[in-house]
Amino acid sequence: MISFYMGIGLTRITNPRQREVFARRIYESIFALSLLSMKSSMLFTLGSILFLLNACVGIYPCRKQFSLYKEPFNPSNTKFPIKTNGVYISVNHEGSFYLYNNGYAKILFSNLPEGKSFWKNPSIEIIELQSQEKYFRKEVWGNYIINNDTIIIQTFGLNDQLCKRSVYQRKGVILNDSTIKLYSSYSYWFEREFVTEPNTFRLYETEHKPDSTLAWFSKKRWYKKNLHESRR
Repeated sequence: MISFYMGIGLTRITNPRQREVFARRIYESIFALSLLSMKSSMLFTLGSILFLLNACVGIYPCRKQFSLYKEPFNPSNTKFPIKTNGVYISVNHEGSFYLYNNGYAKILFSNLPEGKSFWKNPSIEIIELQSQEKYFRKEVWGNYIINNDTIIIQTFGLNDQLCKRSVYQRKGVILNDSTIKLYSSYSYWFEREFVTEPNTFRLYETEHKPDSTLAWFSKKRWYKKNLHESRR
């Protein structure tokens, strides 16, 4: 429409020099409008993408399954009240985790020797564990609950997916006050079970444990608001 009226104006100019100047201004205006239209289109597309991503994040309940902290914590509700004065280390596979008297739990994916290798020289290997950067991180913290001889551990940590963090739930049986056999490790994000063979953990007693106040969610409003009184 703009170019139409400009074209009419151009036909009314008789001076060649003026016509040239006016024509140049028409082309410059049309070019500027084209660039503006392209930028607007790009901004609209980018805005639409961001909107959809935010909508997806909002629709998918990233922390919905993270729920144990809302439930009562009764560590004596078992035949074998488990000890928490140390770290539980695998005896047949990999992995370690910490349990706390306030219901917190921390999974530690470490470079410890697999299974029996650690237990051949634990006093040396534990120093390596406690010096790793992962030992001091705020990630892979969660909560646990005990019901008779069953223990459930939920962690809420980094995911590198649409949800920044996701929930893993591990289940096991308490064999005695210092031995736990985990038979399940389920990812709610991937909807997948990761344990193919039970992993037995034995307590290595030590006074050195990660500080549970470092858990990334411990000061979040939604966590403090719904935290069960028995876990405070």
